[in-house]
Amino acid sequence: MKSFAPQLSFIDSHNNPDMVNCSSFTFNVKPDVCVYSDPTLRGTNISKAEIIIEFKWGYCHDPFLQDGDSIVSSTENSMDTLGQITSYAAAQLGAQYRSHAFSVLIVCDRARIIRWDREGAIVTSAIKYNTEPHLADFFQRY
Repeated sequence: MKSFAPQLSFIDSHNNPDMVNCSSFTFNVKPDVCVYSDPTLRGTNISKAEIIIEFKWGYCHDPFLQDGDSIVSSTENSMDTLGQITSYAAAQLGAQYRSHAFSVLIVCDRARIIRWDREGAIVTSAIKYNTEPHLADFFQRY
């Protein structure tokens, strides 16, 4: 990722819950990857994260539908994922003085960029990141 986003540091944080900023939560805030602008940061620090990235290895975990009247899937696995990424975004917005935050959800070979604010979220259509440049462009321009 350094070639696409040399200004950002991508840290594997999936085994490191944020125990400083989120100690009062009833769940662990431990996204798969935290993206920082400060290259000295390690682990999960939700108050310093620029972007949160979450990986899911099965399409059944994708909370967003490709087609149809609704954008949100209602299966149990997809609702669990939606709750997880929503709680991470809420923790990030609660710990930082920002009007919005970005996260990336990667499900198998597809990615979605999500812009969160205190009113809700805007979700991109699925990006096939192996063949489409949009995800790399997002990180390069961030």
